[in-house]
Amino acid sequence: MAHREVFARSRLVFFLIAGLLFMLVMCKVELPLLLGMNPHWEQKINAYRWCLHVHALAATVALLVAPVQFFPEIRRRHLQMHRLLGRLYAVAVGIAAPLAIYIALMHLAPAEKWPAVAQGCLWLGTTVAAVVTACNRQLIMHQIWITRSYALTLTFIVTRMLVDVLKMDINASFGGAANLIWVSSLMALVMADLLCLSLPRASQLEIA
Repeated sequence: MAHREVFARSRLVFFLIAGLLFMLVMCKVELPLLLGMNPHWEQKINAYRWCLHVHALAATVALLVAPVQFFPEIRRRHLQMHRLLGRLYAVAVGIAAPLAIYIALMHLAPAEKWPAVAQGCLWLGTTVAAVVTACNRQLIMHQIWITRSYALTLTFIVTRMLVDVLKMDINASFGGAANLIWVSSLMALVMADLLCLSLPRASQLEIA
């Protein structure tokens, strides 16, 4: 019981922190970009502006929808809502990930192209695996795959926080932005798997 309470509190704190970071990124990066307030960015994204906006909107939907899915109390009491939000999350990623892959292939610099494509493919692949395991009633595997998927969704916040808000300049000798994409993807998957290992077993069996 104590372990469950600690996990529940930790989960709530995590999502509160993620929510605060999301609001900061939205205010400092996404809204100025959407409103055309950054001339440098306007010139940079001009060739793929609408693809980027649709990608960002879909990714935002995925970010906002998923946290509700990780609370077993809500899953038990509102099963239909859980399934509906799960479908909405899958559709959002199904839009955002292919657009991310397209933008990377067509418009990113060669050094960043393939890391970004790999990240988009991982994001889409983990989400598809989560949907397939849910449909097959492989409930524990579903939880593992959806946790991996959402961890990759959170890189949307992490990378923008580091590069665009904190203005972190990653030296080219350390691989620059390309290595940030690789490292953020790898860390997301590692943290997701560590989280799944720490889940209370009873919680794993309550997935709808």
